[in-house]
Amino acid sequence: MSRPRRARRRAGLRPGRLDFVAAVALAGFLALFARAIQLQTLDAEWLSDRAGRQAQTTVSLEALRADLEDRRGSPLAVSATVDSVGGWPKRIADRRAAARALAGPLRVPARELDSRLARGTGFVWLQRWVAPDVAQKVTRLSLTGVQLIPERRRFYPNGDLAGPLLGFADRDGRGLSGVELAYDRELRGVSAALSAQRDAHGNVLPTVASAPAARAGRPVRLAIDVRLQHFAESALAEALRKTGARHATLVAMDPRTGEILALAEAPGFDPNRFWVEDKSLYRARAFVDGFEPGSTLKPFSVALALDAGVTTPTEVFDCENGRYKIGRRVIRDFHPHELLTVSDIVRLSSNIGAAKISERLGARRLVEGLRSFGFGDVPGSGFPGEIPGVLRDLRERQAVERANLSFGQGITVTPVQLVSAMAVFANGGRRVTPRLLAVRSDGEAAPPELGPRVISERTASSVMAMLRAVVEDGTGTAAALPNVPVAGKTGTAQKVKEGTYSQKDYIASFVGIAPAVSPRFVIGIFVDEPQGLHTGGAVAAPVFREVAAYALDQLGGAAEPAPRQVETRAVDEADRG
Repeated sequence: MSRPRRARRRAGLRPGRLDFVAAVALAGFLALFARAIQLQTLDAEWLSDRAGRQAQTTVSLEALRADLEDRRGSPLAVSATVDSVGGWPKRIADRRAAARALAGPLRVPARELDSRLARGTGFVWLQRWVAPDVAQKVTRLSLTGVQLIPERRRFYPNGDLAGPLLGFADRDGRGLSGVELAYDRELRGVSAALSAQRDAHGNVLPTVASAPAARAGRPVRLAIDVRLQHFAESALAEALRKTGARHATLVAMDPRTGEILALAEAPGFDPNRFWVEDKSLYRARAFVDGFEPGSTLKPFSVALALDAGVTTPTEVFDCENGRYKIGRRVIRDFHPHELLTVSDIVRLSSNIGAAKISERLGARRLVEGLRSFGFGDVPGSGFPGEIPGVLRDLRERQAVERANLSFGQGITVTPVQLVSAMAVFANGGRRVTPRLLAVRSDGEAAPPELGPRVISERTASSVMAMLRAVVEDGTGTAAALPNVPVAGKTGTAQKVKEGTYSQKDYIASFVGIAPAVSPRFVIGIFVDEPQGLHTGGAVAAPVFREVAAYALDQLGGAAEPAPRQVETRAVDEADRG
């Protein structure tokens, strides 16, 4: 036996086994060689591109959200940079220990923080928008994998003032409701993106490259006056407390420009903490909720009849002593009357008188005329989600429906829509578009022109005289101001519940004009389901008196400040329904 063969036997390797090992080694070498060739040649470009993408990232440079201001420049919403706490679970050595350490400063249970870290595979937020002292405590902990990250936050310095009107911006700086949503593009500005490198752990590496400029948003100046807004909200909240109502809305407008000077909702919400507020309070009901206006619609149906020449202010109608049958329906007045002039029909708010006047006018002209006032159409303020209300076409033979429409049933309107329509009388018969933004007086933009003519100047003057009589000696005496003539109309509309008119739930309203000569303000107050006294004259008119006196005193005109406790004369409930 040869020496090499004996050596192989001593090593325990048989000839066949050695050949097999050599073949496997050769195959493995060839496979590695082939893979190397593939990576270096065939896949080189693809791999290089993928490696570049993994190492490259884009850092978003958000523009600072611009301020919201009132008409005098007072801040309503501002932006600032605050710290948020984030974590990378894979980089935290002891997750539970980190959660226990953070629980104190963040005031969050350690178990909840541990759960957040356990669910995360990459980056997770632990708490956003922390106070400066909390940020300092987190920094002193020096926890690996936990970091403070600067973010932009929206602040509303007046708290819940005008919350439903202003709306709010989310944690990422996007407007989600109200004016914040309506003018989101202007407020957000233009963001920029910066290319940067990151390491194997995903951390962004410092870069010396210059960042493209992010263009800050443009400040938006609203028409509201913060002083009037404060007073209106205070008066509305007090009315809500006294009446036990579900909700109340106030809209104050400059009839010459359409500027909304105040828009109050009670109750409201604080946009600084929108995430914990009742979401139903987000709605600005003045724009997005419709209701039957009741007797506040009578001046419009009467104005259309006067303008069409089918009646005159002094014509007398028989109001049937409180009961008037049309087909199978009986129209009633809360207080029975016999003979009333057209002016007295408005002053005493007779449903029967309004129904008889509408018979002269006809269904088609009544509906078309109400549309010319803006009913059944979107008001055009630009507020997100504003609705047109409901105004249906009627056939001439629909006598009951026509009669109902003449005194505000079978139609729905919004508070902003009704206040805008009432401004037609203040403007001598011409419409105005409600405006959220202030009309600039620095020459950059001219004051808006009034819209189309709806009724003649003579008709508007006649109706204004009737509305003055409502306040002087009618259903709206509680709205009267000393030494200042006021015009307006009360309304007490039954709410529709389960398809029928409720006998206990009402919307009490008053829409007034002050002063009645050279008007400066149109103010509407709408109180939903007041308890006890529920007429517009008793519930809404006193709120008008307070707010109108303040507006004239602070924003122009002459009026004595109204006391908070208003002693009123007896209120006629003829406007009920």
